[in-house]
Amino acid sequence: MKFGRELVEEIKLRLKVSDVVSKKVKLKPRGKEFVGLSPFSNEKTPSFTVSDEKEFFHCFSSGEHGSIFDFVMKTENLSFKDAVKKLAQEVGISVEDSFDNKSNKVIVNKIKILKTILKETCVWYKDNLKRELKCNSFIRNLFIKRNFNNKIIDDFSMGFAPKDKDSTYTFLRSKNFTTQHIIDAGLLIVSEKDGQKYDRFSNRIIFPIFDYYSNVVGFGGRAINKNQLAKYINSPSTLIYKKGDLLFGWEQSKNSLKRNNNLFIVEGYTDVISMHNIGFTNTLAPLGTAITEKQIFKSWQMSNEPTICMDGDEAGNKAAERLSEIILPHLKPGYSVNFVKLPIDYDPDSLILSKQLKKLNHLLENKISLIDFIWHKLTFGKNYNTPEKKAALEEEIDVLVNKIKDFKVRKNYTNFFKQKFFEKFNFKLNKIEKYKTQENLANKEIINANKIIERVLIGSIILFPNLLSLINKKFFSIDFQTNDFNNIKNFILKLYNSEKLIENSELRTKLLSSGYQEIVNKLIDKSIFIHAPFLKNLRNDFEKIVKGWNEYWDIYIKKNDFKKLKKEADIILNDLNEKNYSKLKNLQSHTRKNYL
Repeated sequence: MKFGRELVEEIKLRLKVSDVVSKKVKLKPRGKEFVGLSPFSNEKTPSFTVSDEKEFFHCFSSGEHGSIFDFVMKTENLSFKDAVKKLAQEVGISVEDSFDNKSNKVIVNKIKILKTILKETCVWYKDNLKRELKCNSFIRNLFIKRNFNNKIIDDFSMGFAPKDKDSTYTFLRSKNFTTQHIIDAGLLIVSEKDGQKYDRFSNRIIFPIFDYYSNVVGFGGRAINKNQLAKYINSPSTLIYKKGDLLFGWEQSKNSLKRNNNLFIVEGYTDVISMHNIGFTNTLAPLGTAITEKQIFKSWQMSNEPTICMDGDEAGNKAAERLSEIILPHLKPGYSVNFVKLPIDYDPDSLILSKQLKKLNHLLENKISLIDFIWHKLTFGKNYNTPEKKAALEEEIDVLVNKIKDFKVRKNYTNFFKQKFFEKFNFKLNKIEKYKTQENLANKEIINANKIIERVLIGSIILFPNLLSLINKKFFSIDFQTNDFNNIKNFILKLYNSEKLIENSELRTKLLSSGYQEIVNKLIDKSIFIHAPFLKNLRNDFEKIVKGWNEYWDIYIKKNDFKKLKKEADIILNDLNEKNYSKLKNLQSHTRKNYL
């Protein structure tokens, strides 16, 4: 009896080679691999290497080499069947013998045929697209609008399925593939009413889907006309294609993932492609379904904390919330996920096409950890003003935490929630008053330290436009984090370029009459004098105002420089070798000296 291929692949998805080997060999990280003393020979210098990325171990001293199953077989003297049973039990998979030798050979042969059909079809779709881009202006303009350039087309092996209902079928029959094999490959639909044969993909842009071994195993098809029944259709489940097991973009991202531990998981094909287009080549997507446990296991092989970036609609929010719960049983030390919450009705693709890259970058940089995401989901917009409601929250927390199987992770989640619960409900009256004051300030968008600095820098100009005669170059070089502030700055720049000298009342009058009334009133209300008392100068001591503005400018510059240094340090940490370690120490020294 032999074990099914799917069982073996699922175990490999759930277990890294280093997870298995480290139970018998003390491993130390070296670049993207691990090294240790060989379990197969006596040695003092480590020659035993493990690669999670390539899914094998290799012993240079003894020549032993193989997968996690080979390691267990060799170190515990087990048969392949028993090694699979042992590892399946470790990851909680129930084991059944799936097919005998004879049927196994039939399945293997059929898999080869299906892979050949799909490979031939992929090439044919690509050739069709090349022809259409030359002679079909509608499709050509569509690709230009979507920024599907030649590099993207080649990288993703994009194609086009012709409009005729049976052109794909006719092509494959000309290659001597049987009708049944074409159906089994998921490319043909046969009508139950009259037996008519229809191509599954017609008049659609085609996105080939690859398995983790670079084989084409299915397709996604995007409609090019609004009157087509479905915007997207995907291959059905087949012998070689299970959409819940695979991730779109893996084939195109795998080289980036080797160099970069950051990994983004978005919803759709075009989200992946748009992210690749702007340099985020470490982006993947599930295949037209919610993210599954298997897809998370696979992503963990490349990144300890992938970032989930679902669409900003209700369905995307629900998918993220669902994932935050189904992942809990599988958490282990060092492995989790982060979340990015996009604006309502936006996805990464639409943000990129509408040229809102700064907003997207800001959202990606300010990702939310899994535990903070869960806490927010539990408490946001809810009232816990009675003991019964607080008890219900405690009970809900206990149910979630008890799903976590790993003892250490579960213990730390328990401690985190206890702390959060204490902070939310166990404080004195004066702290409640303080919280209300902070909430009011937050509503005015001035509690954030960076916003305070920016508010003073721009509010000073609105109150005293004659400052521009001395600090105009500094002021106009500021890149405000708040879009409204940047819009006002650009308005002032245009006015300054035309008039050079702006009177106090003139600037405020023009701003208020140009649609900026609400934000200007917030900028220069009385609370600005709390942060910048030099502006509350009844004698209009201009030198003090200039000095005060320049002090805030110096703080702004230091914060920006510090942010750049932090980014540089993060880049170095992603590839920490001896040379980069020296750079990091110099950065830390410079930071302590100048910013801390």
